[in-house]
Amino acid sequence: MVQLVKPSDRDLQDLDIPGISARASDPIVADNGSLSAGFSEYTSPGRLEWTFDYNEVFYMLEGALEIHVDGSDPVRFEAGDLGYIEKDTPTTIVIPERALFVHVTHPAWRDTHE
Repeated sequence: MVQLVKPSDRDLQDLDIPGISARASDPIVADNGSLSAGFSEYTSPGRLEWTFDYNEVFYMLEGALEIHVDGSDPVRFEAGDLGYIEKDTPTTIVIPERALFVHVTHPAWRDTHE
C-alpha cells in the first residue's frame, strides 16, 4: 500500500488535554496499529506533564518546544530539528509560544489517547 497526505488533508482536531491548547491528526495509521504518523500543534504557550506510552519520532516544522526529563538538562527543539522520545519516558513539555511538528509513533498512540 502507498498513501499520500496532502497539506489540505492534515485535518487537525482539538485535543481535550487539561491545561494545554493542542491539535493533532493521524492521517496514517497501520492496519494493525503498529504505528501512526501525523501532525501535532500546540497553539499557544503552555506546559504539559506527559509520560510516553509509545516511542515517538518527530520533526519540527514551526515554532519550538522544550522537553524536560528529571535528572537531565532540558532539550530545546526548533524548526528543522528531528527528535526521539523513548517509550515510558515521563516528561514535562514546555511550549514557549507555538509548535507544529510531524510525529511518527510506535505503536499508534491514538488507540489509547482518543
